[in-house]
Amino acid sequence: MAESSFSSESVQPVLKEACRRAGFLSGSAEPVRLGENALFRLSDASVIVRITRPGRLHKVEKELCVARWLESTGVPAIRLVPDIEQPLVVDGFSVSFWREVAGGGPEPTRIDLARLLRAYHSLGDAPCDLPAFDPFGTSMERLHMASGVRSDDVRFLRELCVSLDEELRTLEFALPVGPIHGDAWPGNLLTDHGQVVLLDFEAAAVGPREWDLLPTAIATDRYGLHEQRYLEFAEAYGFDVREWPGYPVLREVREVTMATWIMQNANEGPAFAAEFELRVASLRDGDLTRVWNLF
Repeated sequence: MAESSFSSESVQPVLKEACRRAGFLSGSAEPVRLGENALFRLSDASVIVRITRPGRLHKVEKELCVARWLESTGVPAIRLVPDIEQPLVVDGFSVSFWREVAGGGPEPTRIDLARLLRAYHSLGDAPCDLPAFDPFGTSMERLHMASGVRSDDVRFLRELCVSLDEELRTLEFALPVGPIHGDAWPGNLLTDHGQVVLLDFEAAAVGPREWDLLPTAIATDRYGLHEQRYLEFAEAYGFDVREWPGYPVLREVREVTMATWIMQNANEGPAFAAEFELRVASLRDGDLTRVWNLF
């Protein structure tokens, strides 16, 4: 199956075979979301099946290792279905089975995020094969594959990655280097029986803990997060990343990744294309307060 044909419909044979091996019936499967992965809900088992595109087995194994590590240490996070050898590999696709999050209780907050990050960061070394922090790898891949955007914008972002990489190498971090979540924002929190849990370990790595604090700090300028909400987040975590001298450089690194993320979706419609132009213009002009739109 070609990756270009990756869809909820095209992976049905993979879903059926994986469910058979795991001892589940696939007849109740309902599509949940399609993106980097295809997610299905087994309504009669309260299980989420995640099918990952081919060629990403190592990354899936890393995510499952992090999930097991967090469970063993008591950090609230999504849990794997027990007693199944995971991941299953079916026709090159990696398949994993997760306990469905029940919901209920208040919506997760930035304070919840800060507390979970503090718990995550306090664990020390992970018993997992985590890659070294590389904030430019994915962005450079996206720029290499760019289509439907202006070549001078691609060139600008590529050159910016190179110059920021040089600056990044000279930074002195205030917090200890160690396991990081890699994409720590409220969208990666859910409430399960009244308890907020952490999810999505695709970007987990060994790197500066400051990276996990950036999304909330940036949100005050780019997405209109109230200053008081940020201060509550910083207090709950115990560190204000904006007071660290290296913050401006690391913030720009993060914003480049945010610009290339929207770039890869620029062909999806005028809103995506306009947002990409807005973000590139902000970076080119050095405008730190221009408001961006959430997608």
